[in-house]
Amino acid sequence: MFRRFVLVPALVGLLVGFSAVVFVESLELVTELVLGKLVGYYPPLPAGEGERPFFTPYPLHPYLLPLTVALGGLFSGLVARYLAPESAGVGTDKAIRAYHYGEPLSLRSSLAKLVSSAVTIGTGGTSGREGPIALIGAGLGSFLAQKLKLGEYERRQALAVGLGAGVAAVFRAPLAGAVISGEVFFKKDFNVEAMVPGFFASAVSYAVFGSFYGFSPIFELEVPPFKEEGLLSLAAFAGLGVVCALGARLLVELFLRTSAFFASLPLPPVVKPAVGGLLAGAVGALFPPAIGNGYGWLQLVMDGVIKEPLFTLLSALAVVLGVSLTVGSGGSGGVFGPSVMAGGLLGASYALSLNELLGLSLDVPSFTVVGMVALFAGAAKAPLSTIILVAEMTGGYELLLPSMLAVFITYFLSGEKSIFPSQLDTRADSPAHAEEFGLHVLELLRVEDYMSKNLFTVEPETSVKEALELMAKKLVGGLPVVKDGKLVGIVTRGDLTKVPEELRRRLKVSQVCTREVVTVSPKATLAEVLRVMTARGIGRLPVVKDGKLVGIIARADLGRAVREHARRRTA
Repeated sequence: MFRRFVLVPALVGLLVGFSAVVFVESLELVTELVLGKLVGYYPPLPAGEGERPFFTPYPLHPYLLPLTVALGGLFSGLVARYLAPESAGVGTDKAIRAYHYGEPLSLRSSLAKLVSSAVTIGTGGTSGREGPIALIGAGLGSFLAQKLKLGEYERRQALAVGLGAGVAAVFRAPLAGAVISGEVFFKKDFNVEAMVPGFFASAVSYAVFGSFYGFSPIFELEVPPFKEEGLLSLAAFAGLGVVCALGARLLVELFLRTSAFFASLPLPPVVKPAVGGLLAGAVGALFPPAIGNGYGWLQLVMDGVIKEPLFTLLSALAVVLGVSLTVGSGGSGGVFGPSVMAGGLLGASYALSLNELLGLSLDVPSFTVVGMVALFAGAAKAPLSTIILVAEMTGGYELLLPSMLAVFITYFLSGEKSIFPSQLDTRADSPAHAEEFGLHVLELLRVEDYMSKNLFTVEPETSVKEALELMAKKLVGGLPVVKDGKLVGIVTRGDLTKVPEELRRRLKVSQVCTREVVTVSPKATLAEVLRVMTARGIGRLPVVKDGKLVGIIARADLGRAVREHARRRTA
């Protein structure tokens, strides 16, 4: 009990807190050297980070920005290619996937994410700090659990509390960070077990980070008591919920479509983030709020320095486009910060427009804050933690009712899709909770009834290049290697990407695949499958009969089997 609720969370919190400090210092160094000295852009800062009195509203050398962001993307691609493939893309989503499918997160992946994200954001890429630190925290939690030889359950919880502790530190919101550690893994459920250790880990990481940077909220604003605003304001907040739902849908659709486009692009993986960075840099040169994390621009809106509704609206769209290009192309970063940015700018534009067109006197800072959390809640399917975030950002509960209303409306109108594709609906859908939701049921069910028979395979003589193209086309991370119907090996994307590009046309799959493959019989029970997957740390198994491949059984199939069995019993 002491180890689970005190020792491990405290150690995770300490590691994550100091890592957050190193990450922020690295980010500030790259920003100063590249954006400041080279591009001539010193972005505004929010009050909690020093609020720079003199800043450059536009880069002095905007033509250099596409080049710097492209170079930052190229650096991310090289890190992903040669050090840690999991450092590419959205950090939070990688952590969510590792939680559900038991994929290990190494210390190397955390260090690679720290460096590559600092370079991506510091060179001007549209990205947030929270996503990278979430993966860094999750990786540190997972690494610590492995070193302490903890069981699978405790390793999973250490990963979850590490993720929340990272967000708690850099966003200076310990309570919201703890809640995120239980909420972000599911669209419609909650990991209650992570809450208590999550509170402790988030408090420790926040204390460590705050001892270096102070404990003030990131943004400084004065919020009028809600009772002075009246029912008209409440109706306006409800309208903001609808607007943010549309914004969340746009963000999710554009991001996922951009990611799919770059995945299918016939270019070397190392180059893709550079192409995305080049385009994102052009967007940032036109709309500076899309450069880096941009929080200082939200502070200017809250301070009343920026009052143009069209500029804030176009800037919100620029942030959505910028993060889709930067991170969707494979650049290292996160979508938490850009989601918050886009929501805040959208909320400000909405309030400014109503004030200008209808002669209202809506409090723009209040709508900015509620827009920030509402859009993120809709895009990330995390309503509870975002409502708590409002209280921590404002230092009070004046906006609690408006934020609850706006977040509720946004959440239910934003659709089923999430900015984090690895999110699952409920714990019953998660392979990590399969035992909790029906191991006794899995003992009754056979592999042959739930395995996938629609298989994508490669032959041993297929070239590495062709195999990679097939994986990208079919959106899979591994392929069975089959000859004359018989399974001879398994090849993964990681196996293939280790091959230098100049050799990929010549080398065959047979030269890089894994020959010793763990398989199961069609007559095996799903409980046996779960035990093998848990022991081996794998997410799918080939199903073999008389030496021939007849199907694939994945962890997701186990959750589907439990749900179907439950439906049959209640029908």
